[in-house]
Amino acid sequence: MKKILSVILILTLIFVMSLAPFAEEVASQKEEVVYGILDPEGRVKNIYVVNIFEDSNITDYGNYKNVRNMTTSEKISQKGDKININTSADRLYYEGTIEKNELPWNINIEYSLDGKKITGTELAGKSGALEIKISVDRNPEINSMFFDNYTLQIALSLDTKLAKNIKSNNATVAEVGSKKQLTYTILPGQGADILVTADVKDFEADAITINGIRMNLDMVINEEEFSDQISQLINAIKGLDGGAEELLKGVSALSDGMDEYVKGLRAFRNGLSELGSGVGKLDQGAKSISAGLLELSEGKGPLLQGAQEIQGAVFNEVNDRLFAMDLGLPPLTPENYEHVLKDNLMFTPIKAQLDGVVQFTNGLKNYTDGVTELSLGASGLAGGISELNSSISEIPKSANDLYNGGVELNSAIGKLKVGLAEYKQGTNQLKNSMSDIDSEISSTIDGIMDSILGSGDEVVSFVSDKNTNVSSVQFVMKTEEIKKPEIDVIRGEPEKLSFWEKLLNLFKLRK
Repeated sequence: MKKILSVILILTLIFVMSLAPFAEEVASQKEEVVYGILDPEGRVKNIYVVNIFEDSNITDYGNYKNVRNMTTSEKISQKGDKININTSADRLYYEGTIEKNELPWNINIEYSLDGKKITGTELAGKSGALEIKISVDRNPEINSMFFDNYTLQIALSLDTKLAKNIKSNNATVAEVGSKKQLTYTILPGQGADILVTADVKDFEADAITINGIRMNLDMVINEEEFSDQISQLINAIKGLDGGAEELLKGVSALSDGMDEYVKGLRAFRNGLSELGSGVGKLDQGAKSISAGLLELSEGKGPLLQGAQEIQGAVFNEVNDRLFAMDLGLPPLTPENYEHVLKDNLMFTPIKAQLDGVVQFTNGLKNYTDGVTELSLGASGLAGGISELNSSISEIPKSANDLYNGGVELNSAIGKLKVGLAEYKQGTNQLKNSMSDIDSEISSTIDGIMDSILGSGDEVVSFVSDKNTNVSSVQFVMKTEEIKKPEIDVIRGEPEKLSFWEKLLNLFKLRK
């Protein structure tokens, strides 16, 4: 039995040892810097990857044509796509040349001189009206993670001695000595079409550089505080909606009362035949009505002031919220808010709120003006009755004028009622539309941040999927310079110079 167990154990060990060479070693932690060498048209000529390690026993993967230790003289072992290095260096760099010349971005650069296409090589030393078109889009042959998460920065430098009238949209322009540097930022997941124009003479240009990095902005958005502010705004809108409802009820009651008043005027006009001895009493009653309405009209000031204070409070509250959001908007007023907010859908709910409160204030003013008109009408009524009392012959005409004035006043109050009903409908819609605004704003902010920072996918190796422990990947791409070819000078015997020519040479004055 012991012999059998021993044989089984030996066979098991042999089997396990035979599997060991086939097991993949875990890749070491590293950083990758990808260098792409491009021709003047943006085509990839070579790709070099600098791999950076802080381990002593390094295992890495990649399909390289050749590799080079950039830190020490220690040998690199390369078997297929597997690379091993044993090093004593604290931080080791090795370079590998990629077999496949593919980058995550397709970059195309076209040159036109005086309206005709020309290659970058042919452009060297030429003069004329130059156009440079740079297009960038995703390369479907490469993992889309890089295109979706990396920000590109393209830098193009032109010597102002060789290029004049340099123009380009969407460029950040900086003067660097005698050169003008144009820089473009392309956000993750976005392509680009760039146009640069200039008038050039004896043209040369430095290399165009393109860097690809993952953005990391130190931005903290306190969504909880923002949500609290939105909740306060929603509660204020609910209060505004409730106040509008109460005001509408009051105006409806006033309208009903005016209907009765007009009916009374009609009955008064039709009952002129019964005036007779009651004219004196009617005169006193009309004066009382006139006095009461005058008192009501004189009391409109506090009511209008209250409405203005409500309007001011709403604008102040909205301005406080917008100021807290740090959007750089000017303070909103009833005169400018439509112009400031009209082109931004994000502020549509806020604009609707402000539309409502402005309509409310204007409607209340119309209401108080109507009361004033009513007071004037009552005053006219009293005057008419006084005239009636003094001259019975003018009774029919005065009564008819009084009735017509009442009809007009009743019509004005009816319009005020309709306007307030529409305003109430608007405040109700505003209240309903604001119910989910906090989540909508939060979603919008997340979308904006994603467009800047990318989708947040995990960092992966550009070289091989087997490298599962990569902390960062950076891309550095560079085109060839556009330079005039150097002219070989055939050197003969040294020129014999006179004293004067030697003196001019000394002070660099000889041509």
